[in-house]
Amino acid sequence: MPAGKRGTVQSVVDGYLCTSCGACSGLCPTGSIEMFVNEFGVYVPRIDSATCTDCGLCLETCPGFSFDYAGFAVKIHGALPEHVALGTSLDCYAGFSADREILDSSQSGGVISTILVDCLEKRLIDGAVVTKWSEKSPFVPETFIARDRQEILECVGSKYNPIPASGAIREILRETGRFAFVGTPCQIQGLRKAEVLFPEIGERIVLYVGVHCLGVFTYHFIDQVLGKRGLKREDIASFRHRDKQWRGWPCDMRITTKSGQVVNIEANESRLWPRSFFTNWRCLLCFDKANEFSDISCGDCRITEVQEIFRRAGHEIGKGLSEFVVRTPRGKKVVDHLISENKLRVSEIDPGPLSASIGVAGKKLGLSTFFRVARFFRLGLPVYGVEFSNDSLKKSLKWKILKPWAVFSSSRYFVVFYLSRNRWFRRFLAMIPHKALGGINRILSSNVEWSFFSKTPDLSRKLVDGKD
Repeated sequence: MPAGKRGTVQSVVDGYLCTSCGACSGLCPTGSIEMFVNEFGVYVPRIDSATCTDCGLCLETCPGFSFDYAGFAVKIHGALPEHVALGTSLDCYAGFSADREILDSSQSGGVISTILVDCLEKRLIDGAVVTKWSEKSPFVPETFIARDRQEILECVGSKYNPIPASGAIREILRETGRFAFVGTPCQIQGLRKAEVLFPEIGERIVLYVGVHCLGVFTYHFIDQVLGKRGLKREDIASFRHRDKQWRGWPCDMRITTKSGQVVNIEANESRLWPRSFFTNWRCLLCFDKANEFSDISCGDCRITEVQEIFRRAGHEIGKGLSEFVVRTPRGKKVVDHLISENKLRVSEIDPGPLSASIGVAGKKLGLSTFFRVARFFRLGLPVYGVEFSNDSLKKSLKWKILKPWAVFSSSRYFVVFYLSRNRWFRRFLAMIPHKALGGINRILSSNVEWSFFSKTPDLSRKLVDGKD
């Protein structure tokens, strides 16, 4: 660790704990932090030692370093969640937007875009912090405050890469008005931490809309996909990780070259195979797949029985279907109005099936194994103040026997992440068909706790300083 930087996020970067959220760059009082893509293909902060005062503010607000699970649950929701896997929920729905333009252009059911557009049109907010790919460089993220419907629609679809979106907090603090923020769990956690030190952030951001997130892929992943098609970044005019135009929802990758060529890449050849090979290591140490500290969290609805309900009602499933969790009273107020005005077509679903659809239990149970891997490689560990477990897991003879295998198998995530800094290793991966890499991932991920128990409703927690 560089001398004089022990009170900064440099220690987070050195410990491989940076989530790429960008909160530190947006909150630095001297503007000494900028985000850049490092050799691992993820955004990390670069600190200007000449202007840094070592005040420690960046470290204090960093979600990669720590996040007080119990403290923020009580602060935001009033109590620890009864449903340990899913988190606090006032209502759970599956549904889609009644706005045809939004539904057709969206990645899934268009719920997030409908929420933002409606809040803008009713002047409940003055803008929404969203992210799109830059027009000048389609693989460079551009986070900004959208002020109207058209700007919202320009940003539809998830970006499965590290995005320092929380850095936009600097612009929000310069503005007056009320705003919504759309982000991943780590981005929202960083801003929730910042609210404690800067109450005015909570006054300006009046709605957090969270996406369900298993983790993001490094930017090396993009070069891998393009290389398989004989393309380079400079050839590309536009890019979407998931697009409906070719085969409908749940979508395929769509690339348009500057010459006008459209390249559609099926999901098995694009986003479904790289989990073991291009995932940001820090994402594997995260517990919050369902974005529990947002006001409303949203993802794709993969519950077959629920899809059938909408299909029987006449909805074309290929148009997209979302599932979403209403977590706070202010989120509920927004959603209730949209439903009553028929702007969202919804069906209520129980927290149990929704939790299984998202796979949140598996994400939380996998923490213990990935923490063991981190300790083995002497990497940093985030502090959450909570541990998650499962009674079936504790009693399972199979799991006791397979525990060493799980640790060994999971070690590959960091080994591959570390080796991917080298061009020769990325070239080696490029020689292997993507479907083969996906098969390797499925084999190595079998019989580990986050897949074996991913849909279990039987999840318990223990606070580090006692039982709740």
